[in-house]
Amino acid sequence: MTTGKQHVVHIGFHASEAHTVDFDADHVTAVMARGSLTRLPEELASRFARIALLDLPDSADLDTYDRAYDRMCDLVDELSAEFGAPDAIVALYEHTTLPAARLRERFGLPGTNVRTALLCRDKVPMKETLAAAGVPVPRFLPVGPETGRSELEDFLAPVPPGPIVLKPRSQGASIGVRILDDADALLALAAEGGLEEGHEVEEFVQGPIYHIDGVVRAGEMRWFCTSRYLDTCFNFQHGHQPLAAVTSDSPELTERMREFTALVLDTLGLTDSTFHMELFHTPDDELVFLEIGNRFGGAGISWHQRTVFGVDLAKEAVLACTGRPSEVITPKTMLDTPDPGASGWLYMPLGAQGSVHVLGVTGLEELPDAILSAEVPAVGDVLNGRGNVWRTGGRFLVGGPSTASVEQSMARIVDTYTLTTKAGD
Repeated sequence: MTTGKQHVVHIGFHASEAHTVDFDADHVTAVMARGSLTRLPEELASRFARIALLDLPDSADLDTYDRAYDRMCDLVDELSAEFGAPDAIVALYEHTTLPAARLRERFGLPGTNVRTALLCRDKVPMKETLAAAGVPVPRFLPVGPETGRSELEDFLAPVPPGPIVLKPRSQGASIGVRILDDADALLALAAEGGLEEGHEVEEFVQGPIYHIDGVVRAGEMRWFCTSRYLDTCFNFQHGHQPLAAVTSDSPELTERMREFTALVLDTLGLTDSTFHMELFHTPDDELVFLEIGNRFGGAGISWHQRTVFGVDLAKEAVLACTGRPSEVITPKTMLDTPDPGASGWLYMPLGAQGSVHVLGVTGLEELPDAILSAEVPAVGDVLNGRGNVWRTGGRFLVGGPSTASVEQSMARIVDTYTLTTKAGD
């Protein structure tokens, strides 16, 4: 088919990114799991020139797409026969970035390459590469069923006493992460045969975690925003605690983190992409790398960035994947938007698994004026979190003159907002 339109192939797709796609300008096709298609509204699905389906388990395992790469190649070949060879391969999500890079390599397309995509997915070579470039990283060790006690003891010898983190090498959103009490707990787990393939152990680094979100084009950071988590993704997923993050109002810390991020991006070769990075700020005022993804951040991050700063990270990801110019004309950070002085997002946990019926919502009349936007359920709503890693019973954007004021407003929301539910069918 020769119509002058470009053939743009999306690997995976979610309805929340529909606004980023010009279905009239391009032949837009998609390769996605059957379960993902069932979550797309019919009207949206009909706008794709064609959707090719992968028969994959509908699970939170982020590696399922990459394991289906050979089948993905066959499907893109079928799409190419109808719409011409792809002009761009778009990947917006953690589980699609690596197979998309492999497809770009197969079809000779520009964009994030396989080496960089792998370094932004597998936490072991990720940290090996950064450590070799002088970036501070936690002590770590790849582990599996074959890892012996002596190897673990050698790893643990220089690690300070305290918790040990056991995590999958290529998952996200704290899926599969375990925090063990101490070194003895790790050794006991290994003795019981509890170390699974594809995992790593890390020392537990003290200090708050920051998430860094931005846009890099031609190796230059066009947008940079740093926010401190008030709790952790782990506690949200496993402890049903609220998850929130607030931008820093410190120019000095922002500049240090910007320079740190520039070194990470350059070392990994990430030159044209959105990115989501996490790092520790230790009690000794050191910055220590945690992990990075060559995609935009989840939970409330994109909503926050778009609403408060006018930076649409999802659209920027599409523009980068298709080689089109960024809409961020002048490089800037969140501190270049002085009003509000600080801002952030808050997710209240839904808690129970499965569908729930909303019986009551209280505290709405006591919410602070600092709320910039909110999405809360109503009595009678049925919430199921279907297809959403971040199951939330209410989400809020909050602004204020300072980081401290935003934190105070968020604490008030947590203290007053209550959702009462019962298990659904």
